[in-house]
Amino acid sequence: MLKYALRNVVHYRRKYAIAFVLIVAFSACLALSLFAFDGFWRQAGAWARVFGDLSFHLDAMALDSGWSPDKGTLPPSKRLESEAAAFFKSELKAERVVSLHYVSGDAYAPRGSWKVVAISLERFRSLEEVDLAEGSEPGEGEILAPTSMSSSVKVGDSLTFVFKNSDLILDSVRLRVSGFFLPSSDTRDIVFASEAQLAELDPARVPDNYYLFLPAREGSKTFVQDAEAKSDYQDFVRFLGNLTGHKGTIDARYGLAKWRYDQSKTLIQFFEIILGIFLIALVVVAVATIVNVLFTTVIDRIRIIGTFMAYGMGRGRAVLLLAAEMLIFSALACSLGVIAALALVDPASRLKFAADNWTIAVILGGKRSLTIVSEPWAVGATYLAALAIPFATSVLAVARMLRGEVVGLLHFSK
Repeated sequence: MLKYALRNVVHYRRKYAIAFVLIVAFSACLALSLFAFDGFWRQAGAWARVFGDLSFHLDAMALDSGWSPDKGTLPPSKRLESEAAAFFKSELKAERVVSLHYVSGDAYAPRGSWKVVAISLERFRSLEEVDLAEGSEPGEGEILAPTSMSSSVKVGDSLTFVFKNSDLILDSVRLRVSGFFLPSSDTRDIVFASEAQLAELDPARVPDNYYLFLPAREGSKTFVQDAEAKSDYQDFVRFLGNLTGHKGTIDARYGLAKWRYDQSKTLIQFFEIILGIFLIALVVVAVATIVNVLFTTVIDRIRIIGTFMAYGMGRGRAVLLLAAEMLIFSALACSLGVIAALALVDPASRLKFAADNWTIAVILGGKRSLTIVSEPWAVGATYLAALAIPFATSVLAVARMLRGEVVGLLHFSK
């Protein structure tokens, strides 16, 4: 039966051609959409952890307020970075600790001005990748600027960076633009300098931000919860009190990957509802078109099968033959569509979007491109949908046949 059905599909390929192309296109688009839907959640989790599972932020220089040189030790701010890393790893069980310091200021050029934060490119890259759009990475006396500044300055132009450092109320320096990078929501107001250049801007500056990457978790509490974070925060404050030697109020804050994930979750759910409505509408239109085209082909096949019935083929066998043809036809078309979708995963993932908009950035998971994940469930759902359309069409045609609406096509005598 299957062999004969396969031969019929090949033999009548011209009749099936239009429906075949439509199902291939439908399968490819549906599979890519489902791959992208799954990718939203996959990337949301990754984006939430870009800046660690738990982070601490403080004004490190303020720790020196009660310190005097006659104590014979380094100021707390100088001891902070090495001792904090050891504390995070021993007490909070962090697998990796990344520290950042920055210099805030204003950048001035003949054709524009911006409020920016200068950060070490080397240190930042240990958290998040920076995509170079034009030019080269910054060297001595250079900065790497976001592409949003490219309309006012060009590679090789110089700008004046006016800033406040640990020793001076106001300082300035001329810096050359070495290139531009594609900004995300996290880096749209940032310029990158080398670690040596940043140290030259503010020699006394020490890290104010610590990002902790904790061991992977499983289950419903994948992220560090608020209660755990508050406890860890209190431990950190006590550590700072011991470091400074006084128990006064210490201004420190903490952040959680869970908060970033919750932001993504809210927007992604809303976006998927809107996108899902459009997708359902497109599916309805596509299914109606495919059914209309395929129904004509199926009716034509019933006319031929009716000839077999007139020569003794049973009704059940005739229906089985038609169902086998539809199964083989739709399986071939769907397979080709899924293969096309899988082939498009990599090129589609390389498409770049302007992700400096906060909403778009959160939906994309802080990236400038879609995360497309070819999960087995998405492939299975595509096959289920694509196989159902021809099957439903053949059932509709056979039902009409049994009701006598096409009995004229089957009325033959030996």
